[in-house]
Amino acid sequence: MILLAGVGYPDLSDLSFGPKLAERLRDMPWPPEVQIENLSYGPIAVLHWFEDHPGRFERAIFFGAVERGREPGTLATYGWISGSPAPEDVQASVSEAVTGIISLENLLIIAHHFGVLPPETSVVELEPVEPGWGMELSPLGEERVEEAAEWIRRQVYSRGGPTGNGRHEEVRNR
Repeated sequence: MILLAGVGYPDLSDLSFGPKLAERLRDMPWPPEVQIENLSYGPIAVLHWFEDHPGRFERAIFFGAVERGREPGTLATYGWISGSPAPEDVQASVSEAVTGIISLENLLIIAHHFGVLPPETSVVELEPVEPGWGMELSPLGEERVEEAAEWIRRQVYSRGGPTGNGRHEEVRNR
């Protein structure tokens, strides 16, 4: 099985990239082994969801908006790092998670630490243009949804796994 999973808030403009992309992907045809999920309900709950389905997914692509100081609108794709996260990073991620913070990075760090990520895991991140309140993505965010959907489609239909060691393999700016 291949998991396509969005993470984000539904009402924070470009920080809604993950859930909006999940909606877009649901409108596309996929092979039966693809499961599309909106995992925007907190990393600890997602950890338990994975533990309830051990080994179900061979591959996963997680997507969401992450503020990293890149040029707004940057779309970055990369293979998730296979090393162990630092204990202080895990603790900080768990602390944020139990206070209700929904974060793609926290989810990945926690899921990785507890060994529930699929062996082949890729990430798609949008550097938000508009991170404030709002039900709609910015125009550039909408464009990036379409670009990300096509990138994900190519990944699903290729049999190769993610490439790289966490370094961005593809970055798109304005």
